[in-house]
Amino acid sequence: MERLTLIITACALACAVHGQDADRALRKGNADYRKGDLEQAADAYSKADKDQRALFNMGNARYRQDSIADALRAYENAASMAKDEAAQARAYYNLGNSWMKQQAYGEAVNAYKEALKRVPSDADSRYNLAYAQLKLAQQQQQKKEDKEKDKEQDKNEQEKEQQDGQDKEQEEPDQQEKEQQQKQEERKQEQQRRERIDPQDAQRMLDAAQQEEQEVQEKVREMMQPKPNKPAEKDW
Repeated sequence: MERLTLIITACALACAVHGQDADRALRKGNADYRKGDLEQAADAYSKADKDQRALFNMGNARYRQDSIADALRAYENAASMAKDEAAQARAYYNLGNSWMKQQAYGEAVNAYKEALKRVPSDADSRYNLAYAQLKLAQQQQQKKEDKEKDKEQDKNEQEKEQQDGQDKEQEEPDQQEKEQQQKQEERKQEQQRRERIDPQDAQRMLDAAQQEEQEVQEKVREMMQPKPNKPAEKDW
C-alpha cells in the first residue's frame, strides 16, 4: 500500500531569511506537485534541501516519476533530518515502498521495521512489512531453486563430457584400424597401377614384335632362294 502525502506548513512571519526562502521553495514545490508538474516541483524542493519536509516531498515527486534512486536518497535524508518520530516513520514507510519497487525486499523489510519502531500502531506499515517478508521469502526460494538448477545443469554437462570422452576413446582404435586398412588398400592399388601395362604401350610392344617376326621371315625366305653364280645374260 502506498502513502504519499505532502507536508504543508504555513510560514511564520518571524522566520529567518533562510527559513523564509525554504518555505517559499516548499510552497512553490507543493503547488507544482498538485498541478502534476513533478519536475518543477522537484526543482523547487531542491532549493530547500536542508528542510526535511522539502526532502520528503522531493522523494514523493521522484517516486511518481519512477526516479527511484533519487527518491531513495531523498527519503533517507528526510528520515535522518526529521526530529519527531512521526516524520521519521513517514520517511521510512515511503523508503520501504521505494525499495519494494526495486524488488529489493530485504531493504524494504528493514525500512518498514524502522517505521514501526517509531509508530508501532501504523496498520499500513504492518501490512507492507508482512507483504515484503512474503516477497523476500519467495525471492530467496527462487534463488535457491535457480542455484540448484544451475548446479544440476553443470552436473549434466560434466557427465555428458565424460561420456563423450569415453565414446571417443572407444572409437579411436576402430578409427585407427580403418585408417590403416585404407592406407594399405591405397598402397595395393598403387602397386597394381604400376604393374598394369598401359594399353597403348601394350599395342606398341605387340606391333614391334610383329614387325620383328616379319623381318625374320623375310630373311628366312631370302636365304632359301637359289643364288646364280653369275648375272644372267640377256639374249640380244
